Amino acid sequence: MNFNPTSQLLIRNEEQLQGTLLFANPEDTYPQSLAAHANVYAWCQSKTRYDALLKVGFAEDKLLFSEQWSLPVEFDHVVIYQPKAKELLDYLLANVLPHLKEGGQIWLVGDNKSGVKSSMKRLEPHLEDIGKVDSAKHCLLFTGYKQASAKPFVFADWVTPWQVEVAGQQMTLCSLPGVFGHGKLDKGTVLLLEQLQSHRFMSEVAQARILDFGCGDGIIALWLHRHTQAQITALDDSALALKATQLTFTANQADEALTLLASNGLNEVKGRFNYVVTNPPFHTGVSTDYSIAESFFIGVKSHLTLNGELFVVANDFLRYPPLLDAALGSHTRLLRDKGFAVYHARQMKKK
Repeated sequence: MNFNPTSQLLIRNEEQLQGTLLFANPEDTYPQSLAAHANVYAWCQSKTRYDALLKVGFAEDKLLFSEQWSLPVEFDHVVIYQPKAKELLDYLLANVLPHLKEGGQIWLVGDNKSGVKSSMKRLEPHLEDIGKVDSAKHCLLFTGYKQASAKPFVFADWVTPWQVEVAGQQMTLCSLPGVFGHGKLDKGTVLLLEQLQSHRFMSEVAQARILDFGCGDGIIALWLHRHTQAQITALDDSALALKATQLTFTANQADEALTLLASNGLNEVKGRFNYVVTNPPFHTGVSTDYSIAESFFIGVKSHLTLNGELFVVANDFLRYPPLLDAALGSHTRLLRDKGFAVYHARQMKKK
């Protein structure tokens, strides 16, 4: 079985991975391979990774898709894959340390481009005897030992609430480490919402089915609800994003208008929508990845009603126009400004 370079580095040292282990945000299905030799649990904040582990037969009672680790298990080792957002590493450490035995080890592995080398400093307030264990294939592996009790994890301490006014709406947003646009207003999202503010929606838009694909902290979903009074389905691969969107709707007394959907792309989507709106992800780790958007554009056609509309905002260097045309026949660029482009396409009747 092919594993990522980070997991291959762990394999070189797996004789030390004995006892009860937790993998935090594994990048592939290596935890299932190690489960033949140790008592392995896995915590996925990505629905894609969660689904992949289930598919290869990982024990469902030892697998969690959630914004936080909550099972009452004590671990000898916790393996953390370096996240793109450094604040997320702090969050993961705070969450898992209370579940690590005194004398237990934290393992931190990551690609050099992920910033794992500088992250060793983030281990210092919590661990002793921190050092590099191994390096290969442009990846680094660090470890440190827990020598004192850890503070209990308090989820509310990691929620960042903030006020924003955008495209005629005042909102309270709630964000979490690792969520897109954490604690700041994304310029592309602003441009998209300003275009939506001037768009002519269907006359009975309050009864429309609306999907926010890649909901992040819920800003687009909440704005759409406020603007249309419609029910909103908010989809994301990230458990953190789904929780942030839920908190955002709660903070604005709009819980009843929200349906959350954890999904790898459009895999879990049922039925058709009058409007699909997205500021889609275009990275896998630190690399540009067109496959996410390409599979979305191909799949969204089967989830739009006749005359259903798609709105997309993206960095203008991304080659989305030919993907839109291949999927829906044609598109309109509504705006190009500040390094972003806003596109519109419609599900047309077959000729």
